[in-house]
Amino acid sequence: MKKQNGYVLDAPYPIFFYKEMQPLWLNTVLKFSGFNTIDIDKKFSYLELGCATGINLLVCAILNPHGQFIGVDFNQQHIEKAKGLAAYLEIENIEFIHGDFQTFLETNQNQFDFIVNHGTFTWVSAQEQDYILQIVAKFLKNLGVFYLHYMCYPGSSALQPIQKLLHLVDQQNNESSLKNIEIGKTLFSALHQAGTFVDHPQIEAIIKSLENSNSYLVHEFLTDYWQPLYSVDLHQKVFSATQMNYIGSANPVENVESLSIPRNMQQIVQNQQAPELKEYLKDLARNSKQRVDIFQKKPEALTSTEHVHEIGNLKFKLLPHVPKNSAITFHTNIGEIKAPKEIISEVFGLFVKNEAYFYDLLKLNYFKQNPMFLIETIFLLMNEHYLQPVGTKSKLVDAKIIQKFNHKMQEEGSRLKMLDNTIMHF
Repeated sequence: MKKQNGYVLDAPYPIFFYKEMQPLWLNTVLKFSGFNTIDIDKKFSYLELGCATGINLLVCAILNPHGQFIGVDFNQQHIEKAKGLAAYLEIENIEFIHGDFQTFLETNQNQFDFIVNHGTFTWVSAQEQDYILQIVAKFLKNLGVFYLHYMCYPGSSALQPIQKLLHLVDQQNNESSLKNIEIGKTLFSALHQAGTFVDHPQIEAIIKSLENSNSYLVHEFLTDYWQPLYSVDLHQKVFSATQMNYIGSANPVENVESLSIPRNMQQIVQNQQAPELKEYLKDLARNSKQRVDIFQKKPEALTSTEHVHEIGNLKFKLLPHVPKNSAITFHTNIGEIKAPKEIISEVFGLFVKNEAYFYDLLKLNYFKQNPMFLIETIFLLMNEHYLQPVGTKSKLVDAKIIQKFNHKMQEEGSRLKMLDNTIMHF
């Protein structure tokens, strides 16, 4: 079978790791945003809907041996691959379920502290979207986190003509999905050389997108239900189904307007009082293509004292590939931001032992009187994959499992590597 419910079955989803889906990362963003979180130092439960071959879930289970993890996917090939990886790694706190969202909604008996969905929502039918939201409404605990990744406007609109081209090629050719992607890319190249897209404002971005692997492009473009959403419409849809409001982006940089919106548009955005209009203006300013949104069930705002305490006790670890002896350039939606060498050198100097608390960083000369400057610096370092939050249970992680995981990723041809019991390199 090539497709089921309009979604591709005959090509496995490639190995990708999304740090934003990790429980510790989500909790860190929520704490910075001023909200109470599930205590992941204790037992907790985590569900991924549309888990593919389970890579993100496996990382979660390895780094959180006291958590319980469940992945659901309707592609049997994906689930068999995921189960095989879990068995090879001898991970016991994880379960993979072959089935669709409707069946899981009707049969599940568990409650969850985290429910995540990446790369699925705007690629499936409206009915499947409803099942996802019904699962969240029914099985997410209070204070629980719902992470949702989806395509959005205005940025994704530029891809619509190309998606239509590749989808039509797939419909008209009795070949595999992978073969039809190759045929479609050849047709696109011929059209481009003939000048078809000479006036397309984002043709270079499209060309770059088509440089991804064919297995990725199959899942990105060949679904029968490819449909970006306006974030404001998505937020209303989530609230209608779950009574949950949007908290913020899982990418912390996007929660700071000065780091994610061009300077000449910041005042226009700030002048808006209506939350929906303001959020839409942010998407326009960023030309948002995809979003990673966080929702929380019955959120509890921290008091000022609690907020300072929670942020102060956040611990971070510097990744070893950081260019420690030179100035750093951060790549953001508003362009490149160059960090002065003297500031970055002082920050990196505190990580001699490779870990530091927010309170420690706040004592540095450049941040003593300006904690917001420190927060922005941390967000930029996290966004650039230079800095990651560190959990208190990291010593419980089995080093042998990490070694086996890295060996398996190397066999799979993936650059994904667990450097130690807290961080990933990719």
